[in-house]
Amino acid sequence: MFIGHYALGFSGKRIDKGPSLGTMFLAVQWLDLVWPFLVLAGVEKVSIDPGNTVLTPLNFESYPWSHSMLMALGWGILFAIIYFARTKNRRGSLLLFFLVFSHWVLDFVTHRPDLQLTPFADTRVGLGLWNYKGVEVVIETALFIAGIYIYNRLVKTKNKTGQWALWSFIIFLIIIHFMNVFGPPPPSAEMVAWAGLSQWMLVAWGYWIDNNRV
Repeated sequence: MFIGHYALGFSGKRIDKGPSLGTMFLAVQWLDLVWPFLVLAGVEKVSIDPGNTVLTPLNFESYPWSHSMLMALGWGILFAIIYFARTKNRRGSLLLFFLVFSHWVLDFVTHRPDLQLTPFADTRVGLGLWNYKGVEVVIETALFIAGIYIYNRLVKTKNKTGQWALWSFIIFLIIIHFMNVFGPPPPSAEMVAWAGLSQWMLVAWGYWIDNNRV
């Protein structure tokens, strides 16, 4: 899942408007933001395997430190502690914890059984929604639209930049999403990791959007 994670970042404003949209994007994508560094360092491994699932050619061979259930909980707790130490916002801290862990939950629904429960055991889980392309695309797109609706209703624009920054972000994400779904397989695992690092730009984009809205 890709834009589905951002959908939860958008909709987080319904629970607490304290954290910036950029912070919520950072939370929902934290596992995927850590993952490319670990792949490039050789700590975790992914390969290109067309047919691995119907929707994606990526074979996530090993990613226990970024994507196991135990580490997702640990990353979420750490994220919440750091945010609370800076802001004393208890509700926002709990929200960010759940947003970090929500990434694992959505991956559990979409991935084939390749998600480890802990880095220290090889038991792997996943419901495999990626093997039902049409259903997955409809569900993920619907989540994204709902998240955008919630955010746009609760957080009003205060200038033209706030308006077109949001909608250009939405269009950009939808284009990338459908390129991932219907485009050719990536040329190499390294290219996938380097492309994953570009998501830090999307976090910065989130801060830019929120800074121009009320």
